[in-house]
Amino acid sequence: MKRLVIIPILTIVCAIKSYSQVDTTKGIQFVHNLSWQEILQKARAENKYVFVDCYATWCGPCKWMDKEVYPVDSVGSFINERFIAVKIQMDTTGQDDVATRRWYETAHEIEQKYHIGVYPTYLFFAPDGPVVHKDLGLMGSNDFLSMAIVAMDSSRQYYTLLSHYRQGDKNYRLMPVLVDAAARLRQDSISKQVARDYEHNYLLMLPDNRRWTKENIVFVSGYSDAVNYQDIIFQSYYQNRNIIDSVMGDPKYADYLINAIVYRDLIETAIVNAIKSKSEPAWRRLEKYIVNRFNKKYVHNNMLRARIEYYRSAKKWNSYVKYFIRQEYQNGIETWTKGEMHQVFLNNAAYEIFQHSNSRQQLKIALSWVNRALAMDERRPYLDAMDTKANILYKLGRKEEGLSLEEQTHNLSPKDKAITATYEKMKNGLPTWLLD
Repeated sequence: MKRLVIIPILTIVCAIKSYSQVDTTKGIQFVHNLSWQEILQKARAENKYVFVDCYATWCGPCKWMDKEVYPVDSVGSFINERFIAVKIQMDTTGQDDVATRRWYETAHEIEQKYHIGVYPTYLFFAPDGPVVHKDLGLMGSNDFLSMAIVAMDSSRQYYTLLSHYRQGDKNYRLMPVLVDAAARLRQDSISKQVARDYEHNYLLMLPDNRRWTKENIVFVSGYSDAVNYQDIIFQSYYQNRNIIDSVMGDPKYADYLINAIVYRDLIETAIVNAIKSKSEPAWRRLEKYIVNRFNKKYVHNNMLRARIEYYRSAKKWNSYVKYFIRQEYQNGIETWTKGEMHQVFLNNAAYEIFQHSNSRQQLKIALSWVNRALAMDERRPYLDAMDTKANILYKLGRKEEGLSLEEQTHNLSPKDKAITATYEKMKNGLPTWLLD
């Protein structure tokens, strides 16, 4: 029979004040009255792992874990049997008691050493002391238990895998686990480095009939930031795009990644450079390069998007609206039928033209789109679309019609500050659109 440990009343009061959580016979039994070194010694003596909950007093998810997960019987049973559990307050407040202040230095060291920037963050240490695993964020009891199981599995522990990798142990079977863990922990540079290593030094070495399996396709697609358009792995992906589509059961699957890489590596770079140099991109030369490197299929959509983004960034509104309208036609805006999403999209597209165009022809196109949005559901007023239509009419010079419609909109929503402001501008004959 286990002996009961009698804890002084003063210690209990300090623990409650410090951690805002009362230990009961249920749930995780957090240790409060030991130093960090004493906790590590206790873990070594009892051959238990150490579980550290790094939290902040202002953190909502931390409080949710305290209330909904840590008190759960199954969680407490599992953790208490295998772990020494401790909560460490990572922030400082004017209300911190003596016990919490004693941990300030340790908390700061842990924060710096293990890059704690998201709360809650969970750290796990092996019985003999070294850190082995890390995870973060709000999670339910089942996910929390799954995390604790991973923390005791050397083939899935984040820090263990990372240590082996840095020592040159290239276990390609486990590298995707390390990539996923690094990505989850927002260690983007590590995730990218290991993913690139895996893709170039493992996947490329596989024979063609084993390279583009569903698992490998998903990996390359999921970590596309580790690939650029000049890489051999990307060239293989491009050359085998029909096989990839077949494996994934989607005739456009490969194109999603190909378009994304082409845009990011070629077009986006050209746009950024053009904006910096205050010159327009060499559109024709860029198109020709993409056609020669890939094929014409990857030019039209990407270049249309490129022009829209460039002209918007450069505030060249005439060109921007021209290509914006062209894109909406390409997206099938003229075929959109009833539906709440189509109603919203029509209104938003119309408002975008209103904001940035002075062309009567383009404004009339916007008016036709917003009229369709209003007609999709005549049973209830669609205030946003009424406001958009009023603005378009006003900008077209049909000021009395615009003012009258905006007055109706204002009467239906008198507390809407944006509509009120627009209504006041119309009454005073002021522009209601952007002037840049």
